[in-house]
Amino acid sequence: MHHGDGSTSTIGREEARRPLMKAYMFQRRVLFSCSCLMVLSLLMWIVAIATDHWIIITGTGGIFIPETRRFFMSSHSGLWRFCRFTVTPNALPSANVVRNFTSIAYQNPSTLHEAKMNCSKLDFIEEFSSLIVDKPLVNFTETARKRMFAHWVRNEETEFQAFKNAFQSIVLSTTEARNDLDPIEAKPIPIDPLDIRSIQGLRVFGTALQKVLVNSTHYYFVIPETAQAAIFEGWNEKRFVPKLFWPFARDLGLPAFVLNDDRVILQLVPPKPPKKGRQANGYDYIPNRRCKYIDMFPNANELRTDPGFDYTLMDYIRSQASFACITVFVMCLGSVFSFYTFKNPRYMFKRLAGGINLVAASTALVVIQVMFASVDYTKEHLFYAYPDGAELTYGYGVYLAWFTFAVNIACGVLFLWYSGKKKGSKAPTDEIAMADEAVNIGR
Repeated sequence: MHHGDGSTSTIGREEARRPLMKAYMFQRRVLFSCSCLMVLSLLMWIVAIATDHWIIITGTGGIFIPETRRFFMSSHSGLWRFCRFTVTPNALPSANVVRNFTSIAYQNPSTLHEAKMNCSKLDFIEEFSSLIVDKPLVNFTETARKRMFAHWVRNEETEFQAFKNAFQSIVLSTTEARNDLDPIEAKPIPIDPLDIRSIQGLRVFGTALQKVLVNSTHYYFVIPETAQAAIFEGWNEKRFVPKLFWPFARDLGLPAFVLNDDRVILQLVPPKPPKKGRQANGYDYIPNRRCKYIDMFPNANELRTDPGFDYTLMDYIRSQASFACITVFVMCLGSVFSFYTFKNPRYMFKRLAGGINLVAASTALVVIQVMFASVDYTKEHLFYAYPDGAELTYGYGVYLAWFTFAVNIACGVLFLWYSGKKKGSKAPTDEIAMADEAVNIGR
């Protein structure tokens, strides 16, 4: 009789627990799906932070950058690497256009160093360096200009600095020179280099427009008056000098621009690159692609040579990279604990997994928000990296990052939601009921 009652009681309890078991199995399937999604999101996050397609900036057919005399076409960047696509307009030798004197310069640092070394061995440099200059200088004479250039070419830094200081105090300290060096905060005035007749007739550039014979061909060059005051006569006839003129002027602290009477920059802007082909409007448009990994700890010289970065932007980039790595570590922990809950169903492991998933979501969100902040900063302060008129879009790296964030949030909430204690009659089995019982830790 007692045996029959016991069987009836057991069967009744199993019947009562059947809905609990069904709900429990549904919960396990949901959490198992979450755990698999966690692994998938971890892989997606690794792909996201490895790609250089987070920020995509397009130049809408080409935006002219005066500092480099190139058209910015597009760029894309990620947490570790960036690529920049530009087009350099080089006036064809036969083209009848007005050229900026920087257009014939050596731009590559290694090529410039080699050219200076070769030039320093020429006879006229030896002659210039032996010229006698009366000191102290009252006027910056032709002899002083020759000596200053010779010291610069030979990398005689102490002597060059002495002449540079004298040049600045005698020539650049005048009111007229200061007006040529200090532009007002105004949008530069674009000048069409093909319209030579108007440029000459209206005397747009004044005495800065010079007709110079280089390699047996006459060219119209825009040479700022301060740069003309720094170079010796006949510079255009000396080997290497025409291509060294702009680097020399730059090291003297002279700008490449010319100002009008209102001290607004006059900017020679060639026509935009053609959609097809390389040559048009008297120019050869040379495409250039530059990709490099970001140096997380650059020195001052490296930052100065790359106007697309500064110290503040580097702080943003380092923050992104740091939190991206932290997110990988936290997500790995979250995945491990998510799967461990199936081996040990105790409630606290689910809460731990849920908490770790939410932390991973938080660190992923930090990366995304810092990235947005870096874009806003770049747009406001770094014209070279984000020119006026450029269009911004976000690449698949950003969408993968948002996917990772959403998965971590959802999985974290579900693990916490299903982490309630299942004791006694609330448990689908006795084993699960025992797992959620309180543990008394004795001696």
